[in-house]
Amino acid sequence: MCSGASRKPDDLRLLIHRDPATLDDVLPDVGDGDFYDTGTWYRVFAETCLDPGDRLSVEITGDGVALPMRERPDRVGPFGGVQLAWLGNYYTCRFGPLFTGTSDASEAVAAWGREVRRRTPRPARLVFSAVDERSTGLAALREGLRRASYLVETTEDFGNWYLPVSGDFDGYWSGRGARLRNTVERKERALRRDHAVELDIIDNPAEAERAIDLYERVHARSWKEPEPYPHFIPTLIREGMTAGAVRVGILLADGEPVASQLWIVWRGRATIFKLSYDERLRKLSAGSVLTRHMMREAFRVGDIVEIDFGCGDDPYKKDWLPERRQRWTLTAYDPLTACGAAHTLRRYLPRLIRRRLTGI
Repeated sequence: MCSGASRKPDDLRLLIHRDPATLDDVLPDVGDGDFYDTGTWYRVFAETCLDPGDRLSVEITGDGVALPMRERPDRVGPFGGVQLAWLGNYYTCRFGPLFTGTSDASEAVAAWGREVRRRTPRPARLVFSAVDERSTGLAALREGLRRASYLVETTEDFGNWYLPVSGDFDGYWSGRGARLRNTVERKERALRRDHAVELDIIDNPAEAERAIDLYERVHARSWKEPEPYPHFIPTLIREGMTAGAVRVGILLADGEPVASQLWIVWRGRATIFKLSYDERLRKLSAGSVLTRHMMREAFRVGDIVEIDFGCGDDPYKKDWLPERRQRWTLTAYDPLTACGAAHTLRRYLPRLIRRRLTGI
């Protein structure tokens, strides 16, 4: 048995891992998975992003299902309880159960859900966000947890804008709208006229500290608030570069970093994960100039088959990456707990009634 793991004494053969240091070893390698499915991603997240009251609960069944979760306090008015929630937050661009050799994914989830309902304390609800609408995971969670007698609903979480990569950069760029192309090209000419401009793309683990320093210098001069989990991005850069999954792009003007981007690239899929620019060069669109060069480099290297813009429906995203897919939140309520019943009355039933009345 792995350190930090506890075994549930029933036919499910469930192991629950509590120690972040074990996750690289215990989470399965899903052949077609994203970086967000890896032990490295979950270890970095668990080491830097758990909130007070959270307890790591990475659950691996003998049926070939792994569910990276966390236990956290739950409350509705006077009714307190426990929530079993996905191991993620707004940093997570996609989440789902990990299946390895599972013959019936829905039934495997159902068996896990029935085991969860036998726990003490018994979770009032299970919450999974950032789930891909086209994934096996969403269908298996929905059907499996219903079989386990939960009340299940899905609600829209966020849009993910993306582009399948084909052809060359010139073809891609000519396909963007005239307004975007003309603006970025004009701004870059102005930027180069007034400044000595350089592009630096860092992916060597030996240069991780330099990448962190440059990235954070830009972030500090941008419009963005300080990161609420200050250790997450530096740790992600260090560990992600070691895993071969992180690239940091820096645009320098007169030797000073003025725009930065953090890309996650894994098995041919790239996410433009974080970006910022120095507010002093806002009028020169330093951020967009860097995006154009990062896209050009992605086409040139040729190791990427799809690029996405992470979380959210910011209007500029579709100008660069025109296709959209939906991410969902799935919530499963246990109405036989006091807190779960309160959630059912406050959240589940009003939405169910509204859907029945409106047909939406």
